[in-house]
Amino acid sequence: MSGLEAGGSSFQFPEIYSFPPFFTQQPNEDTWKEQKRLWCDLILAYYRHNRRYQMSLAEVITEPPFSNRQIHRSLRIDTLREIVDELVKQGKPYKVVPGAKDTCLIYWRKPDVWASMIQQWASDHGLCNTVLTLYELANGDDTVGQEFHGLDPATLRRSLEVLQTQGKAQLFVGTSEDDVGVKIF
Repeated sequence: MSGLEAGGSSFQFPEIYSFPPFFTQQPNEDTWKEQKRLWCDLILAYYRHNRRYQMSLAEVITEPPFSNRQIHRSLRIDTLREIVDELVKQGKPYKVVPGAKDTCLIYWRKPDVWASMIQQWASDHGLCNTVLTLYELANGDDTVGQEFHGLDPATLRRSLEVLQTQGKAQLFVGTSEDDVGVKIF
């Protein structure tokens, strides 16, 4: 494992991260298949560790984990696109951001899991049947220390929509898209 600094905290990269051919699409189909699997695992682990939720391919291609400055190697953007396609094919937590070319949400935890965590927190804190803003849920003092504290707004919204679909919450939209509240049952 390599303890390179990633996003201000030490992320333990797998040994293969220091192997230059890892950053080049391999011509052998079986090797390429395994390489894509390793990249998918690395992306999900890295994004989870650094609590990142969105990836713009053009922006991230020059930073870890897609670039390793110690060995002077970077993944090509077309190779990264194929790896992202593999995330989709494997059914990994991933969703393309509508209208944003080459941008995607990385669901390292699925919205239904976030939904369960939020509902449990509301129940444990006696906040069922209380209207809360999305800002309070993601950034409020009461949620500090919770896994969902700091959750990306799009992922939070999708998670609350899961609760609403299950009949466990109701979303309220005010005068703007930013003015959203939720009542958790």
